[in-house]
Parts: sequence; structure tokens; C-alpha cells
Amino acid sequence: MKVIAAVLLCFLINRAAHGQFQSCQNPNQQTGYCVDIARCVPLYSVLAKSNPTDSEIQFMRDSRCGSTKNNPPFVCCTQDTDYKTTLPDQSICGGNIAQYQITRGKETVVTEFAWMVLLEYRRHGEQELGTHCAGSLISSRYVVTAAHCLSNNKAVYGDIVSVRLGVHNTSDIVYSHNAERLPGPVRIAVEEIHVHESFGTRHMSYDIGLIRLAREVAYSPSIRPVCLPSTVGVENWPSGQAFTVAGWGRTLTRESSPVKMKLEVTYVEPALCRRWYASGPAVDDSHLCVRSRSQGDSCTGDSGGPLMAFREGVWVLAGIVSFGNYWCSGSWPGVYTNALFYETWITQHIKP
Repeated sequence: MKVIAAVLLCFLINRAAHGQFQSCQNPNQQTGYCVDIARCVPLYSVLAKSNPTDSEIQFMRDSRCGSTKNNPPFVCCTQDTDYKTTLPDQSICGGNIAQYQITRGKETVVTEFAWMVLLEYRRHGEQELGTHCAGSLISSRYVVTAAHCLSNNKAVYGDIVSVRLGVHNTSDIVYSHNAERLPGPVRIAVEEIHVHESFGTRHMSYDIGLIRLAREVAYSPSIRPVCLPSTVGVENWPSGQAFTVAGWGRTLTRESSPVKMKLEVTYVEPALCRRWYASGPAVDDSHLCVRSRSQGDSCTGDSGGPLMAFREGVWVLAGIVSFGNYWCSGSWPGVYTNALFYETWITQHIKP
């Protein structure tokens, strides 16, 4: 099949040289030629499969080119039949390069949860940047966060302009441990944001968005990506699953914490969670509910940050801080965007 595809592509290139076909780019940003799908062996072979994957079907849809009225459709033909992954594997993602020390309370240690980032906003006419939400680095170019951090608060927070990575204490410039200096925080401009297409159609559902950074970030002990659930084969969250949530948001005594804090929480059964929120925002399979035995919770300023599970020796992104009880007391379950539910959406909307 690969030989046939290669021969067809050579044929298309020769025809293109004589003006028969228009050049195009497929969803993987690869250059091809816009042709009738029947002439594109790689994609036509997917169409002929008895059980194409959801990702393959979406790839074909996103490969359409030329007039949308073409029947049969025209597609951008290359040898690609699916989205190319731009996500790191288990050897890179989800590892903490821990500094071996005992910490007091719930403070994280330097380099712990090194995928966590701060979103930086600028109000119109102001130079100072504000940090009102968090996110998680999932590759060298992408951050995943809550949709409401990207679209709902523009009038209050301003425009999101950059992302700050490698932060432990927001007042630190350079970190050190045992006389070993670590790189300071890194600021990278935002190139593009993508909010879930259905966000806003139902209160606090589809609360997920992606940020594409203006350049690739170099990994270091204090900057590295978190794993997505499929990286280690997670298919569901069992009853009693332990999670950790972390952030710089409001605490019992301060509007925000300068130091990244963490809290252990436990899975709450969906039916129970729905009863808690029966008169509030609808809770469904796209959400993940957790609760702390210590009556703690994520809070204002933690939005968009990660809920994490430790699986197969690495940290996995389980959820995204979305909403909860206003007082953040932990008496109610906290509600998170379920990363498992949206992983296909994530992989379909990132590009090289």
C-alpha cells in the first residue's frame, strides 16, 4: 500500500507541475495536493476500512480542501492517514526530578509538578501582567487549561499574552538547592488559543482549551510536560482513586499563595457528585469530582491547573480545575474537566 501511495503521489506531483492540482496543507501541516478522494490512495484506503478510528475519520474531515460542495469530496492528499502525535512519551513526561528534602505542610518542593504554568494577562492600557489562572504543559509547544480562563474573564483580567513556566515561588528569580542553581522561570508569548467549540452552550461543560506557545520550550528539571492518560493506558478512574491537585490560588489566610501548594484528594462517585450539584451546574461524564478528607479544596486562582494521578511511575493529567463551592471549604466535591473524556479532542487540535 505504501508503494502504491508513493507512486500516486509522484503522479500527483507531475500533474501539479502542469497546473492540474492545487497545492495544500493537511492537518499535520504537510504539503500535498487537493484531489478527489478516490485519487488519494492513503485516505481512500481509510474510507474503505470496516472500522476506521474516530481519529482517522476526523483526520479525513479536516483534510477536505477546495469547494465544500465537491461530490465526491476533495482532500489534501499526502501519505498521512491520521494525526501525527506531537506529545512526549513516558520516558519524557510526568516525571518529578525530586529534590530530596522534607517539607512542612502542603508546600511543594522545587521542581515538583514541573509542568505547571501560570497564565499571564494584560489589561488594556496597562503594562503590568496579572496571573489569574494556571495550566499544564503537555508538549514543548502546548499548554492545556480551562476554557473559562481563555474566554470568560477578558473584561476583568484582560488579554492572555504569555505563559510563565518553571515557577515554584512567584517571587523567585533563580532557585537553588544544595548549592546547585536551577534555571529561573521562563516567559513565552502566546501564539494561539483554541477554546472547545461547544464551551458556552451548557454552563461549565466543555471547559477546556489549548494554548500554543510562540516557540518551543526547552525541558529542564523545572520545566517538563505531564503525561496524558493514554500514555500509560488509563481507561477509567476507579472508585477510591487518589489524586493530587496543586496551584498558587487562594488559601485560608491569603488571596493567593506565592509558593505552589498541593493537596491530596479522592475520587467521588459521579452519582453522589450530581446530587451535590443538583441545583447548580450540571455534572456529567465530562466531569471528574474529588474531595479532600482534610476539608481542603482548589480555589480562586487555581482554575485551569492540573488534577493529577500517579500511575506506572509517572504523573498523569486526570483533570483540569473547573468549578466548585464558592468558599472552597472542601465540604462540597470539587469539579474538574475530565482529561480522559477530552483526550481525543486534545490530540486532534494540536499541530507540529
